[in-house]
Amino acid sequence: MIHERLPFGDVRVCWRPQSRWSFDLVDLRLPALLFLVLLLFGCGTADRGGYADRPPTNRTALVAWEEWTRFGRSTVVYGGAAGGYTNRAGVSERSEPLSSRVGDYWGSCGHPEWNGHTSSRPWSGAFVSWVMKHSGAGGFPAAGRHGQYLSALYDREHGSRSTAFLLHAPNEYSPKPGDLVCSGTAGASWRYASPAMAHRRIDSTASHCDVVTDVRGGYVQAVGGNVKNSVTMSLYPIDSRGRLAPTPGKLWMMVVENRAT
Repeated sequence: MIHERLPFGDVRVCWRPQSRWSFDLVDLRLPALLFLVLLLFGCGTADRGGYADRPPTNRTALVAWEEWTRFGRSTVVYGGAAGGYTNRAGVSERSEPLSSRVGDYWGSCGHPEWNGHTSSRPWSGAFVSWVMKHSGAGGFPAAGRHGQYLSALYDREHGSRSTAFLLHAPNEYSPKPGDLVCSGTAGASWRYASPAMAHRRIDSTASHCDVVTDVRGGYVQAVGGNVKNSVTMSLYPIDSRGRLAPTPGKLWMMVVENRAT
């Protein structure tokens, strides 16, 4: 979380007995000055840190943001002293209407019979596939597993086929709204492996992806499914270049650049 100090200045009031008007003017101006300082301080920090109350302009980011809003705006903050602090809890996957909505997510992958009560089936990959489909991101391979659609995207990119999605190592690219930020148990080791090895590593070690909805205040704001048993926004710290910074509990694997929306 970002903490900022309230700016202050040295205000000096000189009383002149011979000028009653001057004293009264200062007396009136001082509260107005303090109000102005507080107002400026509030405006300067309202748009930094915390999650964004304004809808994103990118279509993919907007669809994910609307789902996050639909289910209570569950929010988790990483980095610094936060360490995965749950700032706000959302609606559980076992409660309606989220339980049926999870069935919609699975439906985009060909399994509408699965829903939020199917607790043994993680649905974060289905959520990403649903978001991509409903945002009009053509060419995205729908799949219930992150590794399945990520390895398919890798094959397209390295097969000299036209694709609107490009895969980057976390230290090579700064995520923007509509992109995916992905973690995995083997990190970015796929990046310099042979195509066959890279495909296997991506398919077998990818663990989770979130849809980026905003980048500001030193954080990437990204929405994912099946996080805290809900649709949750996670705030991940970034470095001075806008790249994903080391995050406790996350081993960054890649950033998927979305050029479709």
